[in-house]
Amino acid sequence: MRGSATTAAERPTSFRQQVGRWVFPRLPITRFLFDQLRFEANAWIVGVQNAVLPGRRRSLARLRSTRHLLVNVACGPQVLDGFVNLELTGPPPRVRWDCRRRLPLADESAVGIRVEHFLEHLEPREELPAFLRDCRRALEPDGVLRIVVPDGERYLRAYCTPGLDGFRALAVPEPFPADLPTRMDVVNHVFHSWHEHRWAYDFETLAHRLRAAGFTTIEHMGFGRSLLPPLAQDRDVHAPYSLYVDAVKR
Repeated sequence: MRGSATTAAERPTSFRQQVGRWVFPRLPITRFLFDQLRFEANAWIVGVQNAVLPGRRRSLARLRSTRHLLVNVACGPQVLDGFVNLELTGPPPRVRWDCRRRLPLADESAVGIRVEHFLEHLEPREELPAFLRDCRRALEPDGVLRIVVPDGERYLRAYCTPGLDGFRALAVPEPFPADLPTRMDVVNHVFHSWHEHRWAYDFETLAHRLRAAGFTTIEHMGFGRSLLPPLAQDRDVHAPYSLYVDAVKR
């Protein structure tokens, strides 16, 4: 309550909070598994809704019949005008969809697809290859896939550089956050992000995965620069530590 001097520890605890604090520590699962099960349950619910709700079915059918699309995958808070904004959760104009393996698009229906800070959340052996192949399927000839991920190489260079200048360039707070007190903790965070990230990428590794998915023209770009300019609506908050790559379907 605004103006109250009562601390969180002093405030009364609701019955639901008391039960939650009692039950959760006693569950025979880790926090990682709990979060994963919750995500999978949400994805399953969205999949069922898309399959059975008439409004969702009509919207997805219209989307699959549309051509020359610009697509913003796993858009999060960045809903872009003129784009199909795909996201598992959130209100319209987001299209609710689990993007991990397949996109709700017809073959060769997208002129451009942007994927900002989503790829690192994909399981690298199955989900990532399936996702990249499906992006290529959905792109028109000469269509562009733009990928933005945390740049693992820059974090490793910062770690290997004496002092903190390398980490400062990556906008790492100084002093380091209390839960990331050492340089290796910061590096681990970009690789794992408390179990949310599945893999880290540099340009060499991402280009390898894109070639395996069938892309042959792959360019190392920069913040706000793309082979297809509408795709370069990059988020400022990610600029200090991101890798920007464009791949063209030939």
